[in-house]
Parts: sequence; C-alpha cells; structure tokens
Amino acid sequence: LEQCADQAESQSPAMVEPHHRHRGNLLPILFAALAASAGLLYFRRAAFVSSPPPLARRRMGGVALAAEARTETDPELKSWQRGLDTAFLDVDASPEERLEGLKELVLGAGDASSALQEAVKVVSEKGLMDGHPAALDALFPKGTLARSDLEGLAAVARQAPEVVGDLRASSPLGAGAGTSDTPKAPDLGQVRDALGRLLSAEGLTEAAEEAINALRSTPKGLEEPKFEVVAEGDGFEVRRYENFTVATRRMSAPRGNDGSAGSASAEGFNSLAAYLFGDNEEDRSMKMTMPVEIDYRDDDPDVQTMSFVMPVEDVLVEGGLPQPKDPSVQIKQVPERFVAIRRFPGVATSKEVKRQSEKLLEALQADGLYAAVAEGEYSVLQYNPPYTIPWRRRNEVAIVVSAVDVPLVEAEVVEPETDGLGEGQGDANE
Repeated sequence: LEQCADQAESQSPAMVEPHHRHRGNLLPILFAALAASAGLLYFRRAAFVSSPPPLARRRMGGVALAAEARTETDPELKSWQRGLDTAFLDVDASPEERLEGLKELVLGAGDASSALQEAVKVVSEKGLMDGHPAALDALFPKGTLARSDLEGLAAVARQAPEVVGDLRASSPLGAGAGTSDTPKAPDLGQVRDALGRLLSAEGLTEAAEEAINALRSTPKGLEEPKFEVVAEGDGFEVRRYENFTVATRRMSAPRGNDGSAGSASAEGFNSLAAYLFGDNEEDRSMKMTMPVEIDYRDDDPDVQTMSFVMPVEDVLVEGGLPQPKDPSVQIKQVPERFVAIRRFPGVATSKEVKRQSEKLLEALQADGLYAAVAEGEYSVLQYNPPYTIPWRRRNEVAIVVSAVDVPLVEAEVVEPETDGLGEGQGDANE
C-alpha cells in the first residue's frame, strides 16, 4: 500500500500532497483487524468443535440457532476476497476450507492487485477523508468479514471514551456510587458443582465452544426468540416476533460527570443471572439464552429495565418457571409484536445506543411504512458474552413498531377511443 501510494504521489504530487500524510492511518486499522482476528482463530481445536453447515440461520426443533453468514454464498464477491475471509477470519471454517481459501487467495492475486490499484487511485484523487469509502468498497466490500472487522474496529475507537465514562459513572468511586447492589458471597456448594461440571468431558466441550464464541459475532448454540423478517429498509429490518417469556429487573441508571444517564447493566445482570443459574425457589439451573435486552425511556432516563429470555423447555415444563427468590426479579410474557432492528458493532454505550435509536427512527420516517408504537421508547439487544472481542460484538437497537396505514389511490378509468370505428368494432375493442 505504501509503495503504491508513493508511486501515485510521484505521478501527481500536487494532487496527493495535502493528503499523503494521512495514508498511514488506514494501515494500523487494517493490519490490526487481520492480524488479531487471524491469530485468535487458530487456537481452535477440531477435537472439540465441528464446523457448522454454511447457512446464515439454522432452526432446530423450532428454536433459532444463529450461525454466521458464510461469504462463499455471495456471488458478487471476488474469489480472493472469499479466500481471505475463509483462510484467516472465519472461525467456523474447517482446515480443508481454510486451505481452499488460501488457494483462492493465491489464484486471485491479479484481481487483488487491480483492486489495490483502484483503491490507491481513488485515495490519491480524492484524499483519504473523501476517498476511503470507495477504497474500502474496492478492497473489502460489504458482506466480507474483513470489512465487518474494520467497521467494528472503527466503532470501538469512537466508543472508547464513552466506555470510560460509563465505567466511571457505574464504579463505587464514581458518580453512580450507591446505586448498585452489594455483590453476594459465592455459595461454596455451587462453586464445587460448577467446577465438577467444567472438568467433565461435556463441560470441556462446552468450554471450548464458549471460547470460540468469543470470536463469533453471533454465539452458537444459544436459544433466542423465534421471529421472521417481514420487511427490510435502508439499514434496518422489521421482524415479527412470536410471543416469549422473560425475566426482568428494573435498574437505576448512574449519572455521568456530564449529567447523562449511564449504563446500569451490572446491577441487573447479576440478579437475573443468579435467577437463571439456580437462585430460585426450586434451585433449578436453566440454560443461558440470547439476547439480553435493556429497555430505555426518554421520559424516565434514570430507570432502565433488563430482560433475559427464558428457555422454552423451562416455560413449558409442568409447573412452569420457578419463582425468583429475589423480589426485584419478575417474570413477564411478551406478546407477539413487530420490531424494527438496526444492527451496530462495538460496545453498546448509553450514548451509542441513543445515536443508533435516532438513526433507526430517521430511517423509519424516511421509509414511511412503519412507525414507533410508543414515542421515546427503545431497546438494545446484546448477543455476546463479555469476553467477546469488541469489534465482533453484535448489538441491535430495537423499536416496537406498527404498520402505517397507506391510503389507497383509485386508478383513473380511461374510456376507449371509438372515433372512426363502427359500433360493433368499438364494442370488440372495449
């Protein structure tokens, strides 16, 4: 990249001079994404985890299991772009698929060189600020894991100061002091049982799968509410969710130094996770699900509500769900509903969630087919465990919507022309 940029600069120095000092900014992001992702992927052990079939979404037994979209199904991608993703970035690729990806990458070297020259030309002519979108499209178009990683890294860089602010607001020494519950001492019996399960063959397999989930945008093997996508718009989709059951807890949001409401996620997560893993009247341990949902209301920013989706098998078992020991945890039924979804990477800071909700509202208004049911109410859906690498985290801002009534326009009736025709011929034409 540097050599191509130098060559382009020597050919048109006046055009490139104002921007050449910025061209190195793209390289650390690019190589950080590729090197970090590729390095982390190769700790996978085939003895523990088998590769899933190349499907964007699988449904088993009526339960949705999320699987990553595989780039080889996109006919618009170049072979070297598919090869780069498969060989280095796709956590679920088998060794055979990785070798095939390397072969595609080598055989597509000519196309890669052409794409690189096109990217350098665009940046040379327009500068990095104006030319980088087209350059990225040429090298890593939408739909590639490399592009997703780059966008995720850019999002994390933008969100980093907000993450620090949220942490300060929610820490015992920050502005949110006194809003969180005092952590409970762990039960030694539960710790012993957990260690025993972890060291079993099944536990080791699950641990290996969880380790790989740290590299997946959507974790594998976790239950989520069933839905179907009924509409798609500019940067969003509308889903029809079937009814499901959740455990919820209201939380007091801490205030940051600038007066804005921060995230109270730790306060609610600990209580809900405790209920899910056995702190209930039946001491029943249930499986983790996704996503974790946090509801926001603009008219009451100091209070947020966190929800865990309850496993279907525990809802349908005789007697239903166990009652929580913690009175702050409540069990609720969520009815069937339409939800507009906008996905974004990185860390779901309170300010980022607000920005994304505003973008989703703007897109809905421009589309004109769906409108928010309740003004100022939105949610964030988080799918990943906390140890997932930040730039691959999957977050979705959600707004409950309903279809907008579109008035029907009656078609104008045009009478047939009969000038110069006999009566019978006119009737036949009509």
